[in-house]
Amino acid sequence: MTQKSPDEINVPALHQIGIAVRDVDKVVQNYWNILGIGPWNIITLQDISKRMYRGKPAYFETKAALAQVGSVELEVTQTLEGHTTYCDFLAEHGEGAHHLQYLVDSDAQVDKHLEIMTKKGFPPVMSGRVGNNGAFAYSDTVSALATIWESVKMPDVFGAPIVQYPADESAISPAKIKVKEIKQVSLAVKNLEETMKNYWNLFGIGPWNIVDCTPPFFHNLTYYGKSASFTLRAGWTKCGPVELELIQPVAGDGLGRDHLCKHGEGINHLAFAVDDVEETVRLMEAEGFPCVQYGKIASDGAYAYFDTLGLLKVYWEAFKLPTTSLPISIRYPE
Repeated sequence: MTQKSPDEINVPALHQIGIAVRDVDKVVQNYWNILGIGPWNIITLQDISKRMYRGKPAYFETKAALAQVGSVELEVTQTLEGHTTYCDFLAEHGEGAHHLQYLVDSDAQVDKHLEIMTKKGFPPVMSGRVGNNGAFAYSDTVSALATIWESVKMPDVFGAPIVQYPADESAISPAKIKVKEIKQVSLAVKNLEETMKNYWNLFGIGPWNIVDCTPPFFHNLTYYGKSASFTLRAGWTKCGPVELELIQPVAGDGLGRDHLCKHGEGINHLAFAVDDVEETVRLMEAEGFPCVQYGKIASDGAYAYFDTLGLLKVYWEAFKLPTTSLPISIRYPE
């Protein structure tokens, strides 16, 4: 029987993936045109009260665009005034996937979770009140969870006007590939077991299955279009309908190792399911997004990562699971 997590904060589902950018409008247009993600609600957040940055009162304004992609929300955020956690991320990493978010029921619960996380050694990065009864708080969980996590109580009413993109509600995206659902969020980590245990102990996220991604089950590997030989360990669990994946490179080149070398631990890619990976590769490459990492899984599964960093600020992966069960080596907790 699976053990009970000792967590004080239980995260039942991933609500949002947040991306830090310098120009919200351009990135939103790119998502609509390339992956068909939208429509977007764009909000300039000026009505923020009780603004705090790293434990001190601060003034900042942000512009955020929100789109629902299946069960998870995608947020693209630009800092307009002041200094924010997004500014820190841009200075250290450049544009990219900045945080993961879960929902709570009240602003008081946001405060309570912030207090719990601070006592555990994960101080607040940024927080505030928004709208009529909303609240948010980012905790510095990078060292334990490989990314910042944010707790949020969504307001019933935003104080700022909402602009929709595209403005025409009948508009149809020109994208050849249309992503209707984000199936997976993948993080590059240095120590799979340690990060996995931290997720279990802090947020009750788990149980986890670990797979050693090695031949012959994983085969026909390519890296930037050339035949490659790399191995890694991957841990998977569900956080609501969305899968969280932790990737620890073991040997050889790969996007996970690239991420650790360039940025340290963090969100490496987002993934969507397709019926035909090879056809998706053909369509994406025809649109100017080459396949930078590819592999077959057993006899009828495959995955492909695309170089979408420039326009979409994160790698995107198309995958098809094999009919054969994955060779799970460890379950945590047992």
